[in-house]
Amino acid sequence: MDIDRLIEDVKNYCASHLSEKRWAHSLRVAEMCAEICELSGYDTKKGYFCGIAHDICKEIDHDEMKKIVEESEYTITPSEYKKVSLLHGKAGAAFLKKNFGVDDSGVLFAIAYHVCGSADFGILGKALYVADKNERGRPHVKNDPDFVKKLYTNSVDDMFYYTVKGSYDYMVNKPGFIIMDDTMEVIRALGIAD
Repeated sequence: MDIDRLIEDVKNYCASHLSEKRWAHSLRVAEMCAEICELSGYDTKKGYFCGIAHDICKEIDHDEMKKIVEESEYTITPSEYKKVSLLHGKAGAAFLKKNFGVDDSGVLFAIAYHVCGSADFGILGKALYVADKNERGRPHVKNDPDFVKKLYTNSVDDMFYYTVKGSYDYMVNKPGFIIMDDTMEVIRALGIAD
């Protein structure tokens, strides 16, 4: 996998296919994911690539999103059938494999499951999940100038735990919010809830 070429190719694609707001988010996620990877002694270019690419299918038509996943090795959960937009991670991984030749299983896994999280994440998956939820444009980060600095005092495992816990606390306090089955597996695996 020629990571430098892939970064350029996917950057060009995303810059022209995503809305300005989504593209700006992807750039911030890429920067933060690379930073977390660096702190963890992991490949920063892979982290940056995951951030750039993670929402590549976020804004496509839902029928197309579902079709991409149905034609891939990924399965669609009941939660994803109910809310098709949740499939954008799996669709993105399948799209990157088919159209850009991405063959790194760790990269594809991180992108496929960045929406719901995974108890099987390694450093890259955890870094992407944390970066996506805590990039510098998020309201809770903008409202606390020291948020990122405090976050970075933790190991990637602790960053992941605190991010999942924060998401869980938000979801359980939002009336009518349904937590995905895959996300509940992560929450249980981390001992956040039964």
